[in-house]
Amino acid sequence: MHEGRRLAEAKDLYRQSLEIEPSAEAWHGLGVLAREVGALDVAAQSFAQAAALMPDSPLAPDFLIQEAEVLQQMGRLADSVAPLRAACRLRPAEGAAWERLGIAQQMLGDTTAAADSYQRACATRPGARMRLVTLVSPVIRSREALQAERARVDAELEQLLADDAFRADPLVPAAMWTNFYLAFHGENDRALQLKYAALYRRLYPSLEYVAAHCARPRGAAGRIRVGLLSKFFRNHSIGRTSRGLFAGFDRAAFDVTAIFVAPAADDEYSRFIREHAERSIVVPEDLAEARRMIESLELDVLFYQDIGMEPFSYFLAYSRLAPVQCVSFGHPDTTGIPAMDYFVSNDLYESPEAQAHYSERLFLLRDLACLAYYYRPALPQPLKPRSEFGLAPDDHLYICPQNLFKFHPDMDALIAGILRRDPRGKLVAIEGRTENWTALVHRRWADAMPDVIDRIAFLPRQASPEYVNLIALADVMLDTVHFNGMNTSLEAFSVGTPVVTLPGEFQRGRHTQAMYRKMGIGECIAGDAAGYIDVAVRLGTDPAYRRKIHQEIMDRNGVLFEDIAVVREFERFFREAIARSDASDGEREKARV
Repeated sequence: MHEGRRLAEAKDLYRQSLEIEPSAEAWHGLGVLAREVGALDVAAQSFAQAAALMPDSPLAPDFLIQEAEVLQQMGRLADSVAPLRAACRLRPAEGAAWERLGIAQQMLGDTTAAADSYQRACATRPGARMRLVTLVSPVIRSREALQAERARVDAELEQLLADDAFRADPLVPAAMWTNFYLAFHGENDRALQLKYAALYRRLYPSLEYVAAHCARPRGAAGRIRVGLLSKFFRNHSIGRTSRGLFAGFDRAAFDVTAIFVAPAADDEYSRFIREHAERSIVVPEDLAEARRMIESLELDVLFYQDIGMEPFSYFLAYSRLAPVQCVSFGHPDTTGIPAMDYFVSNDLYESPEAQAHYSERLFLLRDLACLAYYYRPALPQPLKPRSEFGLAPDDHLYICPQNLFKFHPDMDALIAGILRRDPRGKLVAIEGRTENWTALVHRRWADAMPDVIDRIAFLPRQASPEYVNLIALADVMLDTVHFNGMNTSLEAFSVGTPVVTLPGEFQRGRHTQAMYRKMGIGECIAGDAAGYIDVAVRLGTDPAYRRKIHQEIMDRNGVLFEDIAVVREFERFFREAIARSDASDGEREKARV
């Protein structure tokens, strides 16, 4: 019945069988069926029962691994560790089980345990060493821990680069993993990213595929064919910052394709993008097929929206699928990938030494508040009061609603300084994607500021309207150092909430100051840590001053939203990059002749 997809009847038969005589086979079958229909609680319980009934069976580890997979689907990452540990005890020599355990431990932020699991995996699965080169905690424990993790990753990369005999497993199972969290360290990642790229290129030379049309001159001038690619063309920060480009491109000059990485969402953002692109395609997470589909478009420019956010587009980017390939601020870090020609940034973002931060050629757009044609967020009406979020009306409310991996340890002294200076101050943060992340940050803050930890609240993750509502209720927003808000700062400015920012060395720590500079407001841009605390406390404790800044933001924030100059500047980049590419083709042809 199950194989014939007569699922209701199959479920009844599994249940009848279990009533007559409980068996691992029936529990496992019920678990598989429940998982297929989305009854994940039932699936997890069923796989656990199957393993318990056959603890000595060779199949028991498989049941436990399936239980762990379902728990992870449910968002119960911490709960998945116990069945994975049990599977490893039953199969101590199986590298795949240890690798799975290590992945869960790493995602939870326990890098010491993850390193041990990966090392055990290496005994029978040498390719698991590839996990060690991206073993970085999502929540940084301290600046010292950060430096130690980076040094260990660097040493591991150097060892693998020097080991000519090392051969990893096939790409997808062994290396489909990103170094996403490096960007939040406040360090120059160029050297590490170049080493990653050198290692992957040596281990997987097939990555450097070249589309046939890239070897030919572009030919007769016509509309420039541009493809924008992402896995996050949906209700996501990337969907929100990308959709305006699709709507704004000059169709007389540009032919625009939206390239969705499967699985493609179907929501208002993805539908908007499809409607405003001349065509859209969905490429599977299969490198060969994705290359074939993109190559058939014969693009002039392939614009990756967010290399580093997820693994598939990172590895796809090693291919040459268009004469001009670029990336921008979606994940604002250099890639180290030779096939990535340009990093497109903004003159209001970058410092004079910025080219040294990028392996790509840096191209600066001009005089923009941000690099998105950003639609003004809608504020919920009527506005919910603070009490709806469990917040007191008379608190001085400092909000920092960023993902917890953005909270660099350098934020701790700033938060402590603000709360110590303002006895009525309360910090509001948002819970992490896993409970463990929240616990790790809370523990770090309890150690760093035990005297004020009782005035820090973590609220549940919010849907978009409630998120903007919450921001509107705050007295002050605290911008995270080293990696600012982009969407978050724009949402704050849309409702007039002041954002205190401390510009850093790298683009990712300079977004908010560019928005202020474009608005002509400089008072909330701090020059140092002491200045950050001063500005925040003045805004939090001086209502008249706060109202003044609020009004200035509301009077001037129009320059941040629906700015067609953003689209025109990207078009300028496309034209100039194509012209340079055509000139290079001409020079190569002359040299050949």
